[in-house]
Amino acid sequence: MLKKAAALILSAALALAAFTGCGNKIQGHEAKIITQSDTSEQQVTNKEIKPLYDPDIEKAKDIDYLNADNMQFYFDRLVVAGDSIANGWQYYNILPKSRSIAYGGLSTFGFSVWEFDTTGTSMSMQDTLKKVNPTLLYICLGMNDVNQISADEYVKQYKELLQNIKKIVPDCLVVVQSITPVASTNEYPKVTNDAIKKYNAKLQQMLPTLGREDIIYFNAYNSLLDSKGMMDAKYDAGDGLHINTDAYKKLLADLSKRLNAEMAKQRLEAYEQQRKESEKKQ
Repeated sequence: MLKKAAALILSAALALAAFTGCGNKIQGHEAKIITQSDTSEQQVTNKEIKPLYDPDIEKAKDIDYLNADNMQFYFDRLVVAGDSIANGWQYYNILPKSRSIAYGGLSTFGFSVWEFDTTGTSMSMQDTLKKVNPTLLYICLGMNDVNQISADEYVKQYKELLQNIKKIVPDCLVVVQSITPVASTNEYPKVTNDAIKKYNAKLQQMLPTLGREDIIYFNAYNSLLDSKGMMDAKYDAGDGLHINTDAYKKLLADLSKRLNAEMAKQRLEAYEQQRKESEKKQ
């Protein structure tokens, strides 16, 4: 019962629209429980939402048991962007709000047109990125696109989004996270792992067509699987779709390993050095 209650709170906090058509119909700053049934829909205001726990957000002290080389280095620079899965980094206080450009219910299209209050002032995604100016941007989008638009349309919109982002922050390493899996207890029948795998495959195939070495694919789907090919129950926030704090810890560790394979630490240090030199010239 406690797990179920937590899932309802989490869904309310992370979702700003129902899954049916939610991504392309922006409704304003009001949270809803994600549902495919209008009769069971409940609404709450953002002011009523409280974090489930309040860890130290400055240092990832509770992830030491999943340690990976350079993990703290990446964590200190990580800015997340996207939908409710992305927003979970801030919702659970793993990252501060100043490093979260995310809202629940957003699709690839919605992310481009929504406004964010990351900086304390409501601004477009483009202006927010300019203000935050990350060197390491982690994007999670797609759960709200699955079976709402085709996989081809999904990657078309995603490609345009990435091209736009790189114009705004050219000296930034962008990580594109795959859509995460759902558990056997998933409450949203239109969102299946078979469908998710199809969208992920299209996304992974699209990225090389950008011709950029500063955009990296991260297979978060595999990070959270159990032996039966479903989201591992230990990562389930309670509704079979959203993920819990243990899942974010696992993703951070696996992300760090993925970034190490791309020599990301050296690349990020080079970006930072370039920025310092540019500031001196101004």
